[in-house]
Amino acid sequence: NFGSNPGAILAQVAAPLELLTAMSCFAFLGGGGGQLGLPMPKKFTYFALKTPVGLPSQFALEVSGLKYEGTSVTMDKWPMVKPTTPNGQLPFAEMPDGMVLCESGAIGRTIAGASGLLGEGKDYMVSEMLLGITSDFNKKAMDIAPSVFTVEKFDAVKKQAYQDGKADVIDFANSKYEKFLLPEGDRFTKSGLTFGEIDLFGKLYVHVNGAFPEIKEGKLARFYARMSEVPGIKKVLSGESQFGPLAEYLIPVPP
Repeated sequence: NFGSNPGAILAQVAAPLELLTAMSCFAFLGGGGGQLGLPMPKKFTYFALKTPVGLPSQFALEVSGLKYEGTSVTMDKWPMVKPTTPNGQLPFAEMPDGMVLCESGAIGRTIAGASGLLGEGKDYMVSEMLLGITSDFNKKAMDIAPSVFTVEKFDAVKKQAYQDGKADVIDFANSKYEKFLLPEGDRFTKSGLTFGEIDLFGKLYVHVNGAFPEIKEGKLARFYARMSEVPGIKKVLSGESQFGPLAEYLIPVPP
């Protein structure tokens, strides 16, 4: 009985509410699957490369802390593996019921849902918004960036296109996200680990280590630095996850 002391009532109510909010993120640890009833893929297969396509799912698998099997396919093995894939492409994920799931976006969201990384309420909305913005960012960057497969044909015309478009890519990264950062400046949601944030870091990482290193020190610097220290993410990037060592896919512009 708190009588007429509303402050005491609020203090007693706030703590369990915060606890329940935190616990809701880990509700998937119960027996019925994760958010939306999604199960964790039992196996994920992708190239042995650090790409904007594969890293978000690979990061999410490690961040989840849940059991999974990760397989990396080297380019010399790809001709043998390709006929065994559901649509002739990677990645694909094998589900517990035997279903084979393809398309990176669907796989990534499934992993996120199974591990409670989709976000709840406003955090879910922010995460989905980030996924849309980051898709646009990645396309702009990929259009003018060299990869290990295109570097030999990255001629003077393509180098000029890169020089002409580089500032727009950097400006996009500096201007499209900042307004949605929380006051801390290093995250967009309370947990800081929704799938939208994991996906954004995955794509930032490959472009920072490729043709756009300036982004690392821009308006997303604090976000980039924090995400770089997430144990599951560090494990993938260091080659210590089940995927083993992953080679760089995007590279700096050649001289």
